Amino acid sequence: MTKLVNQFLGCFSPLWRDQKGITGLETAIVLIAFVVVSSVFAFAALSTGLFTTDRAKETIRAGLSEARGTMEARGSLLANVTSPGTSATVTRFRFQVANAAAGEPIDLTPGRTVIKYTDTNQTVNLDTTAEFSATNIGNGDGDSLLESGEVFEILVPPTGTTLESLLTPDLSVNTTFTLEIIPPTGATLYLQRTTPSSMTAVHNFDWRWGITAQELA
Repeated sequence: MTKLVNQFLGCFSPLWRDQKGITGLETAIVLIAFVVVSSVFAFAALSTGLFTTDRAKETIRAGLSEARGTMEARGSLLANVTSPGTSATVTRFRFQVANAAAGEPIDLTPGRTVIKYTDTNQTVNLDTTAEFSATNIGNGDGDSLLESGEVFEILVPPTGTTLESLLTPDLSVNTTFTLEIIPPTGATLYLQRTTPSSMTAVHNFDWRWGITAQELA
C-alpha cells in the first residue's frame, strides 16, 4: 500500500520541481506599477474636476456681468417731427437711460455702443458721433460711462443733422419701428413703438396714442 502511494505522489514531483516562487523585487515592481497607474488616473480626474470648476466660475461671472450691466429707459421716448399732422416725418429721437441698481458701468461711446434702427422698410446700424450722441445729464462725472446713479440722454441723431439723412425712406405715420441700444457688455435695451396716423411737433410715444396695441395689453 505504501509503495502505491509513493508511486502516485511521484507522478506530481516534476510539477513541484518546475514551480517557482515570486521574489520580493518582482512584488515591489508590480505594486509600484499599480501605484503609478492609480496616480495617473487620480491626477486626470482631479485636473478634469478643477477645469470644470474654473469653467463654471467663468460662466457664473459672465452671467453676473451680463445681468449687472443692464440699462433701463427713464422717462418717455420723444420725437421731433417736421410737417406735424398726417404728413409728419420724424427727424430726431430723444430718450434717457440709466443703469440698473448697483450695475456695472456701461460705455456709451458711439462705436463701442451701437444703436440698431429697424422698421418695415430698412435696418440701419448707427455707430458714429454723427449718428447718435450720449450725454451725461444731472450729477454725472462727465465721462462716457453710464454708472450707477447717473442718467444719460441719447439723441438719434445729434443736433446738426436729421434722421431723414440716415433713413430711406423717412419714418412717417403708421409705421412700426425698433431702436436697439447694444452696449459692449450687458443686455440690449429694446424700444419698439408705432407712429400714429398724426403726430405733433414734439411727439411723445409713451402717451396712449403713441403706444402699440401689444404694449397696452
